[in-house]
Amino acid sequence: MYRKGYLFEKKTRAILHSILNDITKLKHYIIESRGSKGKADLIVGLYNSNTGARMWFGIQCKQGYVSPAQQKREIHAALKENGMVMFFATHNKQTKLVDFNPDFKQQVTTWMKQYPTS
Repeated sequence: MYRKGYLFEKKTRAILHSILNDITKLKHYIIESRGSKGKADLIVGLYNSNTGARMWFGIQCKQGYVSPAQQKREIHAALKENGMVMFFATHNKQTKLVDFNPDFKQQVTTWMKQYPTS
C-alpha cells in the first residue's frame, strides 16, 4: 500500500509542476513529506516575482475515495489549526489523472491576481 501511495504522490507532484510552470512570473518549490501523519503530503511554496508576495499550500494525496464532506472538514481543520490552505488530490479513475479540490490552478491564478504589479 505504501508504494501505491508513494507513486500517487509522485504523479501529483509532476502534475503540480506542470500546472505551476505554465504560470508566468511564478516561482515555486514543492516539498514531499513522505510517511508523515501530518495534514499534508506535499507542501507547495509560491513566490510572485512581480510583487514579492509569498504563499504556501498543503496538498493531501488520497488515491481512494474521500467524501466531499470529509474533504471539507479536513480543509477547514488545516486552516483553523495550522493556518494552511489545503487541497485534496484524488485519483480520477476515468481520466487516470488527478483531481484537485478545490481547483488548484484557479486558486493559484486568483492569488497571483490579488497582488497586482506596482
